[in-house]
Amino acid sequence: MNNREALLRELRGQALQIRRNTWRALRAAGSGHMGGSLSAADLLAALYFHYLRLRPDEPDWPARDRFVLSKGHANTALGAVLAQAGFVDDSFIDTFYAFESLFGMHPDIKVPGVEMSTGGLGHGLSIALGMALGARLQGNGARTVVILGDGELQEGSNWEAAMAAAHLAPLSLTAIVDYNKVQQSGHVADMLGLEPLADKWRAFGWQVSELDGHDMEAIVDALDALPGTPGTPALLIAHTVKGKGTSFAEDTYLWHNNAVSEEVYEKAMAELGEPA
Repeated sequence: MNNREALLRELRGQALQIRRNTWRALRAAGSGHMGGSLSAADLLAALYFHYLRLRPDEPDWPARDRFVLSKGHANTALGAVLAQAGFVDDSFIDTFYAFESLFGMHPDIKVPGVEMSTGGLGHGLSIALGMALGARLQGNGARTVVILGDGELQEGSNWEAAMAAAHLAPLSLTAIVDYNKVQQSGHVADMLGLEPLADKWRAFGWQVSELDGHDMEAIVDALDALPGTPGTPALLIAHTVKGKGTSFAEDTYLWHNNAVSEEVYEKAMAELGEPA
């Protein structure tokens, strides 16, 4: 096995564990947002275990890359990856939505490794833009990455930030759209369609790439190709499946947020299988 094959195997294993730990957290709380956490698991694995320059034992390292989870309802997946990466103890996962726990339905900036409390949809890109501008002023080489939900792109503040980012370039800013095509109440195309999504971002001055958000090799290649045009903000449109990995939760708004009994948890674990 060569180094690249070993890397991809490691990242796929981390993504699987993120999905398993997402369901583990949801079981602890009895409910929560699973659909968007499961669709983003492969992206998060590639970011945290390959691309982002971070120091879990020094979470406030000034030159660290910044990551913003704009779609804050996917916080169970973020909590899972923070535990797997060593920012927090593994027991953190079992405190999800518990009384006085910092691990709740949306990210809390008090948690090591969390750069911003998010969840009010439509604000993460503006926050990430500010971080990228700060890094440029400080000249520390830090990169900023933000994951956006497709449903939240129906909010106008995203487009104000997109316009500003292209205008204020050069800066190191990458946005990733978790394009699972399902939002809280239905399919995105039925609620308020986004297409032609790539053309819209290109019109705002961004360099745009599209990829399969569950193909780890494609994700790694897309991240490694950054920046395609130095100084120009980059957008990766990651085509994903809501609830990926558990058939009963895939491609349905019913599992955007739902109750999780022991029976549901065991069913999910049986479908996901054991980590390699």
